[in-house]
Amino acid sequence: MATYGWAGKILRVNLTTGKITTEDSTRFQDYIGGMGMGYRIIYEEVPLETKPYDEASKFVMGVGPLTGSSVPCSGRMNISFLSPWSKGNSIIDAHMGGHIGPRVKFAGYDAIVVEGKSSSPVYLKIDDDKVTLEDASHIWGKGTFDANRIMTEENGREFETAAIGPAGENLVNYSTLNTSFGNSGGGGIGAVMGSKKLKGIAVRGTGSVKVADPQKVMELNNYMLKDLIGANNNHNVPAVPQSWAEYSAVGGKNRWSGGPGRQWKKAEGGPIDMGEQPCGDINKIAYRTLKGVFDHGEVASNYIIKQGGCTSCPIRCYTQYEMDPLADFDLPVHVSNTCVPILYGFMFYPSGVKDFEYEGDASLVMSGATSHALDDMGLWCNYANLYRDFNWLFVSGKAKEVLPKEEYDSLPWEWEKSGDPRWAIEIIRRIAYKEGELATLGEGTLAMVEKWKLGKEYFDKIDSNNTNITYNGYPKHHANEDSGQIGLLFNLMYNRDCMIHHLTNVENSGAPYEVSKATMEGFFGKGCYDNKKAYTPMNRNKAKVAKWAFNGKQFHDSATVCNWMWPMTQSPSRERNYVGDLNLEADFMSAVTGVNYTRESLEFASERISQMLRVMTAISFNIAFGDTSLRNTHDAIPNWVFEQDPDFKAFEEGTYKMDRDDMELAKDYFYEEMGWDVKTGIPTRKTLEKFGLGDMADDLEARGILPR
Repeated sequence: MATYGWAGKILRVNLTTGKITTEDSTRFQDYIGGMGMGYRIIYEEVPLETKPYDEASKFVMGVGPLTGSSVPCSGRMNISFLSPWSKGNSIIDAHMGGHIGPRVKFAGYDAIVVEGKSSSPVYLKIDDDKVTLEDASHIWGKGTFDANRIMTEENGREFETAAIGPAGENLVNYSTLNTSFGNSGGGGIGAVMGSKKLKGIAVRGTGSVKVADPQKVMELNNYMLKDLIGANNNHNVPAVPQSWAEYSAVGGKNRWSGGPGRQWKKAEGGPIDMGEQPCGDINKIAYRTLKGVFDHGEVASNYIIKQGGCTSCPIRCYTQYEMDPLADFDLPVHVSNTCVPILYGFMFYPSGVKDFEYEGDASLVMSGATSHALDDMGLWCNYANLYRDFNWLFVSGKAKEVLPKEEYDSLPWEWEKSGDPRWAIEIIRRIAYKEGELATLGEGTLAMVEKWKLGKEYFDKIDSNNTNITYNGYPKHHANEDSGQIGLLFNLMYNRDCMIHHLTNVENSGAPYEVSKATMEGFFGKGCYDNKKAYTPMNRNKAKVAKWAFNGKQFHDSATVCNWMWPMTQSPSRERNYVGDLNLEADFMSAVTGVNYTRESLEFASERISQMLRVMTAISFNIAFGDTSLRNTHDAIPNWVFEQDPDFKAFEEGTYKMDRDDMELAKDYFYEEMGWDVKTGIPTRKTLEKFGLGDMADDLEARGILPR
């Protein structure tokens, strides 16, 4: 087994006994690391009948061979555990960026397995090979920002920390683990940790990652940064015209949002203009992504200090703001976030929001206050389902039916009507502390639908508040609106939102459709890639793309690199005809680990992880519901996908609407690509044995759900 890339050790922490041990990790190298290692450990050690908050449950913090190796966009950590909130309580993952993943690696560990339950609050302190459980009673009950600050003060600034907030402590299903920077691992990991009385983790690693061929890694780094990398989501065309660029935002706005005239107006020392960022100039890459402007328009520049980001990443997608209006409400003015928490805070205001200092700044400032409060409380939004469910509840009038009158009247309605940011913060606080009936929202969409007897129609309705892509409790994440049948297929495959960006990174890059089409068809064949809102019927090449994206996500969360940026499908280089390099992942793996990977062998290893995910999902649904098939249960698609845009037919230009029969054909083709039984969507014995998973085939057979 390779001695490069991987640290070679697993840290095991038993919170019941206090016993801390290490073990060899090399037997898991076939599973790459991160997600793959986490799935295998949980499958072997945690019966899927286990409830997420049971003492017998475990979670695995995993990093892969590329993290800490200097490979660009590799500052990630994956956390695997049993879902507290989605249908079947099956395997899910939280995904964390920032700096903590590389610190775990530098301390000498590929994974941390946490098991058991402490009798009192503790946090895990890792100082290279000195690992202890520290008393956390003094930070139990505190928000994540205070908890992280105190752990840092106690241990030193060389330590990277992450903590859960009140939501996790109170076992709110929607809960997170947060760093002080705002990096968040969601999915309910906060409550899983809270059930174990584990407040957080502080880690210092003074070691390094051994790399098989440092010279080759440096060459690949330079090649990637000069010729391949774009902006956030690897968008390869500037949104603002630049003198060197042949195209600019042909397809509308995109995430290469920095450009001449766009500024960090709150920067220390005065405004900084982004200027031009030519392809090949690696020193200007960090100016390409002006995420706040992409999210909220030009008004955001008035509040931007700078862009921040994760270890080993030049993209800097975390916008850091100073939102002065919040000081008038005695709220923190420093806010940093890059995704959904800072996009939809305005949805907590059924009456609408009002501007503060600048025309059009209401949504940004409200969302900033909301984002900070969510992070501090350690509350997860389930890719905005929390916002949408809240908004629907009050706009529809249902709130008056399900909330006791005393509770409804106790809400500070004067804040809601005046657009006071403290309204959203009070809502978040009540959910995090499980106060009242409103806190049902924090238990998840499924729990809400069941408790309030909303029925299947809640998932089927055509409504801007409804983006539930299955009946399993999670919303779409770049689904048919980005890539037709392809996106819809891989959105069905997980037990939470899929977080796959392979196709949206191409479709929304700003490049002309014909340019992107040529790139995609060069990789995957004719007809594999449609223009947005101009979908064609399903074909085999689309199924190949869906399989590539599905398996590729498993590689990214196992290696552990950022799926917002990888793979390098397109390039900003005119000399390359804007074509990226799909061999780069294998090239990096070979240079770092010393194992001779090809694109094909890497995709094979990644597919092994996909097969494990599918088996564990099938077992969970069999345990929970007696299901012997996933096709019409787990993979069922709500009606709104097929009934939206009533003035259009599927395949007409101008709609995201899909066709029912065509999507059933899409399932057929995709299942066949994956080696699954077409009737049930469950892997066959032949497929599982092909990937060295014969024990899983035996398990399915013993349960009576192995396809015949």
